[in-house]
Order: sequence, then C-alpha cells, then structure tokens
Amino acid sequence: MAWHCHRLGYPIAGVTDLAPKQARVVYGLMKEKYERLSPHDVAAESDVLFLTVPDTHIVPVFESVREALGAAPANDERGTKNEKRIVAHCSGALGPEVFARAREQGLGTLALHPVQSFSSHLQAIRSLPGSFFTADGSTSGLRFGRQLVRQLHGGWVRVRGADRAMYHAMCVFASNFLNALFGGAEEIGRELGISRRRAGLMLVPLARTVLENIAEQGAGPSLTGPVERGDAVTVAAHVRGLAQRTPALVPVYRAMSNRLVEMARRKGLEAAAAAKLKEVLEEK
Repeated sequence: MAWHCHRLGYPIAGVTDLAPKQARVVYGLMKEKYERLSPHDVAAESDVLFLTVPDTHIVPVFESVREALGAAPANDERGTKNEKRIVAHCSGALGPEVFARAREQGLGTLALHPVQSFSSHLQAIRSLPGSFFTADGSTSGLRFGRQLVRQLHGGWVRVRGADRAMYHAMCVFASNFLNALFGGAEEIGRELGISRRRAGLMLVPLARTVLENIAEQGAGPSLTGPVERGDAVTVAAHVRGLAQRTPALVPVYRAMSNRLVEMARRKGLEAAAAAKLKEVLEEK
C-alpha cells in the first residue's frame, strides 16, 4: 500500500513496524532513505494513517497513537466537525467500529480491504492494482478510499460492519480453502511418488481452467467430474483408495462431494443418481 501510494504521488509521512527489518524493506522498495520512526512520529505527520497490522493489534495500536492524531477540530458553519484526518485499516473481518473513539476526536475512519492474497512484498505490488476492495467508514474516509481505489484501477464494494464476518468467510472459501484442498492433493501425490513441485505443475493449470470457467459461467453451471456425471462407481473407488492410503482426507472428500451432489442436482442430475452417490459417500 505504501509503495503504490508513493507511486501515485502521495507524500509518505513515514513507515514504521515493530520489526524494523520490515520497515527497511518498504523504504528500499520505495527507493527512499530509511528513517527509523516511532508509531507516534508517523501518526503525528499523517493526514491518512493506515494501520496494516494483524486484526488483534488494530485497537491497541490505534489507542497508542490516538493522541498524536490531534484533538477534535472545530465545527464548521453547519455545526458538523471537519474530519481533517483519517485513520484506516485493511482488515477484512473488521469494520470501522474498531475505531470507536475516533469519531469523538473528529477523525474520519476507513476499513479498506483488498480482495487479494499477498505472500510477498513484490507479489503484493504486482497484484494490488486492479483488485476489488471492500470498504466502510465515515464520509471523508469513504471519499478518500474511493479515490485511492479508482487510482489503483480497482473495483469497489461497500460492505458494512455487521456483514464483515460473512464477507470475510466468503473470501476464506475462495482462497484459504484452496490451500487446504491443494495440500490434500499434494499429500495424495506423495503417496504416488509425485513431488510437491511436480504436483503443482500438473494441477495448477487444471485449477486455473476451473477458475476461468467459474468466472465465465458460475460455480454450478461449470461443474464437471464424476459427481456431476452421477458416476457412483468412480466415487466409491476414490473413497476406498483414500481410506487405505490417506485416511485423514476421507472426511474432506465426503464433505466436499456431498456439497457437489447438491450442486449437481441443481444442474440436472437425476434424483436416483444423486441418491446412489449419497449412499456411497455415507458408507463406512
């Protein structure tokens, strides 16, 4: 976020981290001289303060720098406070309500979550532009957030605080659960003598095609495979093989396949074929 704001011409007041090494990396990426600053120093110089910290740290960090953000501004001619400073976080599960004391201080608030997965600094820099962002906050916070997302050529969706947990669960289904599924595929691959790297080379193109089909048609209409075909014999063979060699994966296979049966029924699978699949999946 700091790198892109710097690229877009926003003056960066400073970057700080509990682990100075991380802050050094950010300064290096921005090609700026590293300056060790305290959170208080950064907050005191910021018009918009991003707290890109783990969810459980957002409130403590905010409270530790709240005074540095200044006192409440005077009311304008309409009797409303001018929110001249904004405090923001990038959590998906939390909304602006975590900044409960910001309003009384006259601060704008923004919860701005990129619908994206970041595994390294460079990958994050590549992936952030063009991503969707979900947002909630005060009027001034949303105004700034929308402007920044527009500059990043991203998409914009408003998700209010009460819905943030469900929204974040949606993201987990589409991201972290893929890690769990590929972890299971890698485990099966090891049983077959296939290395983790080769399993990735084999299976990622398959998954990529599935994701492209989902994007074009939707998850249900693009479903293929033995469950969609009503092939109970193949599904039974899968269960037997997994039970013999990777038994820990049997509950995962059963749970996911039962979900697929429901999707296949909506796509047109006959009731008798669905019942046979359910019978096979419930056998011990």
